[in-house]
Amino acid sequence: MKVAVVGGGSTYTPELINGFLERVDSFPLTELWLMDVSQERLDGVGCFAQRMVEARGGLFSVHLTTDQRQAVAGASYVTTQLRVGGMHARREDEYLGHRHNLIGQETTGVGGMAKALRTIPVILKIAADIRDLAPGALLVNFTNRPGWSPRRSTVTRPTCRRWVSAMRPST
Repeated sequence: MKVAVVGGGSTYTPELINGFLERVDSFPLTELWLMDVSQERLDGVGCFAQRMVEARGGLFSVHLTTDQRQAVAGASYVTTQLRVGGMHARREDEYLGHRHNLIGQETTGVGGMAKALRTIPVILKIAADIRDLAPGALLVNFTNRPGWSPRRSTVTRPTCRRWVSAMRPST
């Protein structure tokens, strides 16, 4: 089974890999594709991810790519954990509210709206790629805030640290 992680250069990726490694008996993962727009982040986190899997006997293969369509093609599951614009954009979003005596927060208020306007089109593009290249795949959205996800066929549940949306992109 193939899983694609869009935003695979995230520092949250090792935690995700630990979860996969702990569940190899019940979750038959064979290929993990880490995709990120930043080759530098992908190289750092990706090499660490490959070492983590190798240390446990190479239970599945880990592939690194900056090509979203390559990562998504044929996947059973696609996860997202991305921050469009990086930490610079987060800082700008939070200070935007402060400059106008409003809540300075990345998920609500004017900062949250700015983040949503950057993030929603990216999530919709990922959903379109899933529809075209992995039509049976489930999209699991770890991107903050999952409530921005396209609502059609969406289930949202809390996890221990963050909300997660799971959806089947419409056909």
